[in-house]
Amino acid sequence: MRAPTVSVIMPAYNHAPFVAESIRSVLTQDYKDLELLVADDGSPDETVAAIRATSDPRMQVFAYEANRGAGVVTRELISRCRGRYIALINSDDAWLPGKLSYQVDVLESNAELAAVFGRARYFDRDGQPVDKSTMQFGAVFDQENRSRGAWLRRFFDHGNCLCHPTMLIRSEVYREIGTYDNRYRQLPDFEMWVRFIRRWQFHISDRELINFRILPGENASSHTPANSIRTMNEHYMIAREFFDGVSSELLVEAFGDRLVRNPIPSEVHADIEKALLFFGYNQWLGHMYKVVGVTKLFDLLASPSHREVLEKDYALDDRAFHKLMGEADAFRPGNPLTLMPGRVLVQELKRRIRRRLSR
Repeated sequence: MRAPTVSVIMPAYNHAPFVAESIRSVLTQDYKDLELLVADDGSPDETVAAIRATSDPRMQVFAYEANRGAGVVTRELISRCRGRYIALINSDDAWLPGKLSYQVDVLESNAELAAVFGRARYFDRDGQPVDKSTMQFGAVFDQENRSRGAWLRRFFDHGNCLCHPTMLIRSEVYREIGTYDNRYRQLPDFEMWVRFIRRWQFHISDRELINFRILPGENASSHTPANSIRTMNEHYMIAREFFDGVSSELLVEAFGDRLVRNPIPSEVHADIEKALLFFGYNQWLGHMYKVVGVTKLFDLLASPSHREVLEKDYALDDRAFHKLMGEADAFRPGNPLTLMPGRVLVQELKRRIRRRLSR
């Protein structure tokens, strides 16, 4: 059986009123060379019945009795995909006409791109339009295109801004770096994009490609107290490995103006520079980033090769670290250091280095 060009996956849960519209928006695309894989994650409502009401030879349905989490189901669906490209749609959203044909053309015409995203329209439970200006983060997906380094910096400073269900991605990406981690509930796609940008370039179209349904208190991204707390905890987990595998070249492209030593002389220096970046000012993530930064410097000082470079090239020994530990108050909100400009630590280290060299 010939493999389709595009595999579309739809993890579904408790969306009986909406899932038929979502399925229809895929199967009525003008791009026909696709397969649609739908998996219900143990919905207690009539979602499975609503899915099975549609019959199409390009469609496969998998219904599970137990609810195991969107990440698990999504990974399983990806493992079943046969297409050269993979797209994801939520079971309460609806693609706009022409989405797939446009995105396939972009990827087939631009070999340097590994994925393409787009913008979103918003609509409510009843299918009525929602003006993005009425929502706190309504314009978050309206992004300009950037280099890989600029995207890495944007992710580090501000977090996610990609509309996941507008994605069309080359299947080789998942084969090479893995798929989504179900330990993340709020930010599994963001953690994926951080890994992605270390190796590949993507494109954001200025076209609106999806009707994105807003269900206050029900969407995984809704601004509930539990979701907000979980989001910050997940940002911390992502931050711990944010720079793993980031080359010195990409680090300079992204953060050249924030580095203490630029160009970066060695991999050991790169490890140190990555740790120091966590001490810069960040309005939303600053306290948590300082926890990461202190931990990483603590560990680097335990490595003989890193300690030697820290002392020689950064004037950072145990005593300097003790002083830093007394200033970088990561656990108490409201400390004045939180409001200091992002370059304070870098400037201080450069001052120490100049003073040492002048002796």
